[in-house]
Amino acid sequence: MVSIDRSNWLDNVFAKVLAHQDLIRQPLIQYPGLTDKEKDQLRQTQVFEDEIVQVLGVHENFNLVRKYEATLGWILSKHLGVCDTKKFETPKYHVQSSAEFLDSWKGTLYEFGGLSKLGIDCSGFTQLYYLHVHGMMLPKNSQDQRKLGTQGSFNDLKDHDLIFCRPLSDLKSHHVVLFYSKKLWHSRRKGGVVCQTIEEFLKEFKVEDVRSLI
Repeated sequence: MVSIDRSNWLDNVFAKVLAHQDLIRQPLIQYPGLTDKEKDQLRQTQVFEDEIVQVLGVHENFNLVRKYEATLGWILSKHLGVCDTKKFETPKYHVQSSAEFLDSWKGTLYEFGGLSKLGIDCSGFTQLYYLHVHGMMLPKNSQDQRKLGTQGSFNDLKDHDLIFCRPLSDLKSHHVVLFYSKKLWHSRRKGGVVCQTIEEFLKEFKVEDVRSLI
């Protein structure tokens, strides 16, 4: 496994992303030719055209970079361009109401690590919801999101609460769900972004925690 010790990270080097790309867990030149399932195992998150990232190191044709919300990943060096800035820029986003956001994403396909209308995962969905609706920047990983806010109760859910759970069919998997207007919204492997009643949800998931961020 390729890694760069934190003590050897580059200092204050930033670059601009040239086009929408996956950030992957390990530098792999064959990545574009992998199957979708194989890519799911490697995709960490995604970056977008003109996004500013911090360059932490180099390995062959790849750069190790950090996003504005602290997610790390590898990207081919050819997908990065020179920029003048020496700091992260606030991402540009369209401010929406909860209803507008949820309606616009309903039915979007699931993609592990995804952050776009081409495909999005559970934590990417909640991350973008809080950014577009509340102007809050959440970490990408669901386990990091679980550390935020205050503990709530599944028996007394409030709008915008995050529910952390595991599928009954795969108790090793972590999952995060959004509660809004008496419904549960989440991006799942089967069906993409869906809206469920509490009763429907409990037939498929085991609740572990509830966090209130608002």
